[in-house]
Amino acid sequence: MKLDPKALRFLSREDFRTLVSIEMAMKNHEFAPVPLIQSIANLKFGGCKKSIQTLHKFKLLFHDGRKYDGYKLTYLGYDFLALKAFVSRGTISFVGNQIGVGKESDIYIVANDDNEEFVLKLHRLGRTSFKTIKNNRDYLKHRKSASWLYLSRLAALKEYAYMKALHDNGFPVPNPVDYNRHCIVMSRVRGYPLTQVTELRHPSRVYSDLMRLIVRLASYGLIHGDFNEFNILIDDEEHITLIDFPQMVSTSHMNAEMYFDRDVQCIRTYFEKRFDFIGESWPKFSDIRNDHNLDVQIAASGFTRDNEKELNTLVEEQEGNEKDLESVTQDDLDSDSDSDSEDSEEEDDDDDDDDEVEEVVEEIKGLHVNRNRDFKFIKDNGEDEQEPVPILLRKEYLKEIQQFEGTSEEQPEDDEEEEYQPTKEEIQAEKQKQMVQDRVKKQLTKSMKSKSGGGVRNTVKSRAKKDIKNHINSH
Repeated sequence: MKLDPKALRFLSREDFRTLVSIEMAMKNHEFAPVPLIQSIANLKFGGCKKSIQTLHKFKLLFHDGRKYDGYKLTYLGYDFLALKAFVSRGTISFVGNQIGVGKESDIYIVANDDNEEFVLKLHRLGRTSFKTIKNNRDYLKHRKSASWLYLSRLAALKEYAYMKALHDNGFPVPNPVDYNRHCIVMSRVRGYPLTQVTELRHPSRVYSDLMRLIVRLASYGLIHGDFNEFNILIDDEEHITLIDFPQMVSTSHMNAEMYFDRDVQCIRTYFEKRFDFIGESWPKFSDIRNDHNLDVQIAASGFTRDNEKELNTLVEEQEGNEKDLESVTQDDLDSDSDSDSEDSEEEDDDDDDDDEVEEVVEEIKGLHVNRNRDFKFIKDNGEDEQEPVPILLRKEYLKEIQQFEGTSEEQPEDDEEEEYQPTKEEIQAEKQKQMVQDRVKKQLTKSMKSKSGGGVRNTVKSRAKKDIKNHINSH
């Protein structure tokens, strides 16, 4: 999905509160139910439903109403949340053209108020897998899969942590500026991908620099894992810069030697085919000495060992899905693709993305979150009473809203939600309403008393007349 930030200027404060509420609700819901969204956003006078309609119109949300009325973020909605955070921090102010696209990321030029140019990288994990799953959706019904948004967030966190640690230790990598959700802002590097270079003035020197970089990374306990011509930038002076770090592994990894040898072989093969240069020597994993340890710095950047294990588990699960798809016979693929082609003839291209997401809903399950697992929301028929929003979600929501609005006020520590503070206009309207009610009540009371009193006097008069008449008749 292409990033179009034009709609960002038309979104109100309430729209972003609703967008953050859906993000919070998706921590333990694949599709966030509308009552839960309303409870977290805490907007008055039906503002939440209006915001949901606006967000859905801009394709920031995907709606599913088969089991219940629920919504989930699209990648564009996740992009808007990250962009709003960057703008609130003053990191960026402008979004320029797209300068790169990959199977799992998009690259854009951005700038701040001082016209400093940066590079914005948006991770898009799972994008290439949607079409594959669409053609084979019946084969993965019972497999549990993580949210692609959460996978992208972990991948961005890992890349930012590794990039910051490498830059602080003098490696030729871009300078990481800021990070939020699945997006990274980094310095812009002047150069070209090595795959676009057809001739080098000093191929032997560039080859040696690349091999030394691989060895230096290993001496710090790291292996790039995808060290090839697509992830190497070279400038006019033939200085190299290394990019793309989500797949980095430690030298203590069980397959570390395989990854190391693969990185070395990629460079040797490319230089031989493109520049007719054959390296006489190359490093071996057995000769590497681990003199440094970057685990502490990487953990300090926010990417802990628990995040590493979780990401590896999810990636292995994704690779298992792809292997299962490859094992499907060609006949099954052809028959399924034929049926899909018939359906696609009746739909236009703009609806294809939504259809793909809708078809994957049953396969892609939300992450299992232990916290807030027992939370129940109100039913559509209103039979159950609505329970308060989980405190954990509420606190995270308030933190996100503070970041967007640029406030740093501390929230109360108690477990109760904040009381709604009415505006001056609302207070004045309430006073006028109360005055009218008091005036009407007073008039009704006075009228009832007058009617009641008149009835008593009439009764007394009629009785007196009757007594006088009876007294006269008796005499």
